[in-house]
Amino acid sequence: MTNKSQVLTTTNLPMYSIQTFLRNYILVAGGGGSSKTGITNGFEVYKICKDGKSLTMRKVIRHDSGPCVIMNNCCYKNGSKIYIICNEDDKCRQYTADIILEPSFGNGKTTKELNFQISTGRSLVTDFNEDEPLQRIVKVNSSGNIMVTGGTDGCIRLWNFPIKEDNNPEPLKVFTGHTKEIDDIDISSDGASIASVAKDGQAFHWNTVTNTKSNLLHPTNKKQIFKRCRFGIINDKPTYNIYTIANGPNQKSFLQRWSYDNKIIYEFQFAEPTSALAVREDGLYIAVGTMFSGSVSIHEAYDLKMIYSVKQAHAMFVTGLEFLNKDFVPETKAAVLSISVDNRICFHNVPCKTLVSFWKLFIIIHFILLLFYIIIFNS
Repeated sequence: MTNKSQVLTTTNLPMYSIQTFLRNYILVAGGGGSSKTGITNGFEVYKICKDGKSLTMRKVIRHDSGPCVIMNNCCYKNGSKIYIICNEDDKCRQYTADIILEPSFGNGKTTKELNFQISTGRSLVTDFNEDEPLQRIVKVNSSGNIMVTGGTDGCIRLWNFPIKEDNNPEPLKVFTGHTKEIDDIDISSDGASIASVAKDGQAFHWNTVTNTKSNLLHPTNKKQIFKRCRFGIINDKPTYNIYTIANGPNQKSFLQRWSYDNKIIYEFQFAEPTSALAVREDGLYIAVGTMFSGSVSIHEAYDLKMIYSVKQAHAMFVTGLEFLNKDFVPETKAAVLSISVDNRICFHNVPCKTLVSFWKLFIIIHFILLLFYIIIFNS
C-alpha cells in the first residue's frame, strides 16, 4: 500500500488537540507547559483554502493561554459565536470567539474574510484529585447543552453548557467506576450514552438516562489497556457502534469495533502502540495514529479494513486526528488531518476512484469491436 501525506503547515506550537468547525476552519491547541522553554501555550485557528484539488492553510488567529498548556479542548458553534473550551490544570476555561467579517483586498477586488474576536470567560473546577488534579478530557454533545469532563480523579462529570456566570456551578451528574485517571471520553450525538477509558484498563459504556454502566470486555485479551474511544453512527439510525484502540502485550495494539450492547465485532491488529483515534461524522471511516513511528492509517468502519497507511507521517507520536468535511473535499473518499508535538499539520486522503465517462467507454468498446471484426474477416 503506497500512500503519501502532505505537510500543510508548521507552527511553533506543539499540538495536542484538533477540531474542525465552520466547514473549513480548524482549531489546534497545545504548548510547551509551565517551564521557561520559550514555547508559549494557547490555541490557533486556521482556514483551509482550496485551489482545485490542492489544499493550503492560513493562520487566522492565535491566542496565548498563559502558563497552562492546553492538552484537551473542543469547540461549539452557537449562532455568531464559537465557544472554545480548554483545560486549565484542574479547571475548564471557556473562551468566546465572536465571528466578525473584515475587508480583504486581493486581485484588485475587495472581499469579506472571517475573523474571530477572542474573549476569556468563566472557568470551573472539573477535577478533584487530592494529589495532582488535572482535567484530561472535555467534550460537548451535538446539541450544545451538555459538557462532559474527566480527569485524574477517575470521575466523569456532566455539566450544563455553556458555562454560566454562577458562583458555584455544580455538575448535573457524576459517574464513578474508574479507579485511575481518565484517558478519553466520548458522548453520543443524542447525549444518551458516554464511552470512557482509563488507566485502570477499564472501558465503560454509560447510560446517562438510567445512570447505569456496563463493561467492554474483550473475550480473549484481558491484558490490553484501552487508550481512546469514539462513537460511530450506523446508517443515520439512533444506534451506535463504539470504537476503541487498545495497547496490549509485546508492543501490539488493536483497533476494535464494538456493538451497542458491548460485543466485539471486528478487530484489527497493529505492530506498535497506538495513540490517536477519530471517526468520521457519518460513521463510515476511522483514522488511527501510532506512538513510535508517527504513522497514520485510514480504515473502513464496517470491517476495519485498512485503505490508507503512511509510515512516519510525523517525527513523534500522533496526538490528534480529525476528518475533513466530506462536502469540502468531495473528490476524496476520506480526508484526514493529523497533528503531533513535532509542530506539523499533515493531510491524508483516499481519492475517489475515477470512473470512465460514458463517451470514453463507448469509444473503447467500439474500438475493440472494430479490432475484433478486422481480425475475424482477415484471417
